[in-house]
Amino acid sequence: MSIDTNSIFKRANSFLRALVHDPASVQQIFKFCAVGILNTIVGYCAFFLLVNYLNYLLALLIAHIIGVLHSFLWNKYWTFKSRQFGLIEFIKFNVIYAMVFIVNAIALFVCVEIFQVNPRLAQLLLLPVITMISFFGQKFWTFNEKIDSGGDQN
Repeated sequence: MSIDTNSIFKRANSFLRALVHDPASVQQIFKFCAVGILNTIVGYCAFFLLVNYLNYLLALLIAHIIGVLHSFLWNKYWTFKSRQFGLIEFIKFNVIYAMVFIVNAIALFVCVEIFQVNPRLAQLLLLPVITMISFFGQKFWTFNEKIDSGGDQN
């Protein structure tokens, strides 16, 4: 069984072109990025305050939890306007975040250890890719409403 990479790239290109021409998806991408920026500020501010009173690792854990809850709520209700049951989405949301973290860690390791790229530059270069992986995971898995399988899905 051979993989036709040309076909895969053509399908991906077609998909991305359709996504860019869909006003709702473009708006979601901008909202997703805005939530990410706001979430970074909220998470760091929480850490900055908590580290004055708690061990830095406990402060990090609590700040991370605050950040995940903040990001989940904004993305659920503002970015993707989901109306599904929250617990299932919250679990999926965290699975995506865990997968994105693993992909990010592996890619960063490869960039730094194999290609000898400065870690700060490597992470900066990876950030758009990681953001898009996270966006697609959240859009098409976490906050995706069930598709009616009875209709013609092209």
